[in-house]
Amino acid sequence: MTKQEGLSASELLDFGVCIDDGNNKVFEFRFERPAMIHGHRLKACSMGAFGFYNAAGLASAYRTQFGRYSQVGESTIVGPPEHPMDMFSTHPFAFSRPSHMPKMYQMKDFARLSPDADAGPSWADHAAPTETVIGHEAYIGAGSFVRRGVTVGIGAVVGARSVVTRDVPPYAIVAGSPAKVLRYRFPDATIERFLKLKWWDYDLAPIKREINFADVERSLDLLESKVADGALAKLVPDTFMVSSVGNRYTLEQLASPLY
Repeated sequence: MTKQEGLSASELLDFGVCIDDGNNKVFEFRFERPAMIHGHRLKACSMGAFGFYNAAGLASAYRTQFGRYSQVGESTIVGPPEHPMDMFSTHPFAFSRPSHMPKMYQMKDFARLSPDADAGPSWADHAAPTETVIGHEAYIGAGSFVRRGVTVGIGAVVGARSVVTRDVPPYAIVAGSPAKVLRYRFPDATIERFLKLKWWDYDLAPIKREINFADVERSLDLLESKVADGALAKLVPDTFMVSSVGNRYTLEQLASPLY
């Protein structure tokens, strides 16, 4: 498939991504189908299959990798840009360039004060790009803040309105400001089974009637048996990149899944 341009939000549904009409805040968003991002702002992010944002409120994410089956509540901020702490000022006038902030440079007062395009490399050019990672099946509660560069582990849960400044272990439940581990979702032995199984790598749809997900141990038993017998196919979803252009979108198919 070649790049398609001028697509509407409703047309994007055919390619497995749900974006609300009128949303023009998605830039270089890579996703495995299906992905549900509704009207939120995502810049240079990626999302594995079945990842989704809550439809309510407004959330934003920057340079973040969302795993398969990841879930994000409303009004969250994930991986926001950071400003220099050791320069004369943390304000963008001290380190920006026209290529970094073209809209701000359209304002004559800002352009008059800030560095010109020929001012040479800036702090932003040298600052290493840092990815934030939200693991497979991790859940970020409403109103939370996740600092750039943090990894929220597979299956972890971040309580609502938490401030996450450090990595979160797999299957941990954290909350607070700063967020701290309250407990783990399962015993250590069960967590080890989850991490070894990697159930998110498989297509579970053909066996959905055989599984009672409320019974954790029996579900693990069944899936482990299916994998051992070679009876579960790998999940290989179509993968795309979408960006906003005005009130329309461009879409390009990618060569392989993200995971």
